[in-house]
Amino acid sequence: MTASPARHVLISSMKNEGPFVLEWVAHHLVLGFDQIIVASNDCSDGTDRLLAGLADAGFIAHVPNAVKPGEIPQHAGYAKIRKHHDIDSADWLMMLDADEFLNVHLGAGQVSDLTERAEPEVDVIALNGMFFAAEPEVNWRKGPICPRFQMRLPLKHEANIALKTLTRAPARFREIHNHSLVGLREKLPLAVLWGDGTQTQTDPDLPLWKQLRNGRVNAVSHRLAQYNHYGLKTWDSFMQRRLRGRGAVAQTTDANARHTDDYWQSRNQPEARDDSILRYGAAVRAQMELMLQTEKIARRQRRAEKLYAAMVAPYRR
Repeated sequence: MTASPARHVLISSMKNEGPFVLEWVAHHLVLGFDQIIVASNDCSDGTDRLLAGLADAGFIAHVPNAVKPGEIPQHAGYAKIRKHHDIDSADWLMMLDADEFLNVHLGAGQVSDLTERAEPEVDVIALNGMFFAAEPEVNWRKGPICPRFQMRLPLKHEANIALKTLTRAPARFREIHNHSLVGLREKLPLAVLWGDGTQTQTDPDLPLWKQLRNGRVNAVSHRLAQYNHYGLKTWDSFMQRRLRGRGAVAQTTDANARHTDDYWQSRNQPEARDDSILRYGAAVRAQMELMLQTEKIARRQRRAEKLYAAMVAPYRR
């Protein structure tokens, strides 16, 4: 009897990402995720309606997330996903934001090529990001993101120390954060496979979020895989992100202290071209065309683009 294929589940939490949703979903379907589940909160650009249309057509599952005062939107969204969908039975669970695209350098570039690289004892695969600068784009325009932003930052830039993880057997953990699962139910070390192919163990006496949130600059590696991080895109999109607020902190009326002018300047430092993600291009385009054959999806995509264009218009350069 042959073993059943591993079940790979991807979850996300989104707000005002309407123009970017279709490509993100198509990309990760092409990579072979068996289930994609997205929570959405407080959208004013039609993101939630587009996600609902994709869910109605069977491409994803969608969970509306009404954020309560004091809640962290992403963490609340993940908890609602967990409540309404059986993600604990997944073999591997991953969390990615709408501006993050998994990019596997092994085999055929499938998520299964990456997880098959993990020995049976590996609990977590921890990957560094590859952050991309805004150049050569100036203002937001319709169309896929990955083919247009190919200028990466220096490999050892601090923006690339941020980790995203695939975690085996998620039922063992109490909570889901945006970089890793936390609250292991037993006080045991976890075996971690890093992007350079080496393995280490976590310290059970230290919180997991401290060990799996950021790596070290001198250890940044993308040999096995990376997640492409389009955290800037264009200035008008970046300003909309600043106004939207952060998904990983409790919502307040205070100014966004992270997405500042200094953040933009420190990360808009193109050093070299990285077009490795284009290996998926033709398949992603075909998947997007398939989704757009559903009139509801096509209509809501056009509506999201129109609303988003109006939102970023004041910040065009």
